[in-house]
Amino acid sequence: MERKFTFGKIFWSAAEWLSKQMGWIAGAMTGIMMIAVIREVVGRYFFNQPSAWSGELSCYLLVGCSYLALAYTELMDGHIRVDFLYAHFRGRVKKAVDVVIPCIGVCWSAMVMWQGGKLAWHSLVTNAHSSEAMMWPLFPSQVTVPFGAFLLCLILINQIRKNFSPGDKSV
Repeated sequence: MERKFTFGKIFWSAAEWLSKQMGWIAGAMTGIMMIAVIREVVGRYFFNQPSAWSGELSCYLLVGCSYLALAYTELMDGHIRVDFLYAHFRGRVKKAVDVVIPCIGVCWSAMVMWQGGKLAWHSLVTNAHSSEAMMWPLFPSQVTVPFGAFLLCLILINQIRKNFSPGDKSV
């Protein structure tokens, strides 16, 4: 049996693959953040030598790992859902909820993408830096917001597409 590849299947598969990779990157950022916090705790409480960088780094990594993990979390069906209500839905009501909720998510992620993009662009153009001791540039962590929202938007649009095409649940 010959498998037919279309632009749509390749596009949606690429979006899912990229979302999974961003999930791994977000996990790595969480590990780095954990190491920075452990270093801060050990340095502060055991050696009385707090660092100027670990708290600031942790804040920037938290933004990155939160937004880069959005699409991956949606792919893994990990976002919060009120299951005690959803479990009682049947037929058309459940199908409608499966379309309406991702539509609301697309609207939310489009707004976050737009506003986050404006903020990141402003930081890039003005070469904005933090006011903390390290004076780190703000753009790298801020650009993760619109990028993560964009990937989430793609995954949600794909879910909506899947809900409208009953024969194609694979991609």
